[in-house]
Amino acid sequence: MAIKRTRNKAITLRLTMDELSKFQSQYQKSGAKNQTDFVMQLLASKPIIVVNELVPFLTELKRQGNNLNQIARSLHEKSATKDSTQQILRECHELYQKLLVLKLGE
Repeated sequence: MAIKRTRNKAITLRLTMDELSKFQSQYQKSGAKNQTDFVMQLLASKPIIVVNELVPFLTELKRQGNNLNQIARSLHEKSATKDSTQQILRECHELYQKLLVLKLGE
């Protein structure tokens, strides 16, 4: 016997034309009998992961990527110093260690 649910709460979404088109396209491909069932399928099928604690690490990774690009450019131009290169590599290693601790701590 099917369980009857009363869905008496509504939400409103504001979408751009592109977003609405994508939504409608995905809805049609899903084979769901209505938009509510489509959204419920989406909610049930994909876990939501919050990674707020990773924001500082991601910011630092971007900085380190920039630093590595500067090293590569300096090496290409033959203007890199040994000390500056080693310092940037040390910082990259420290960040890597912090990320490992964070991952292992989960």
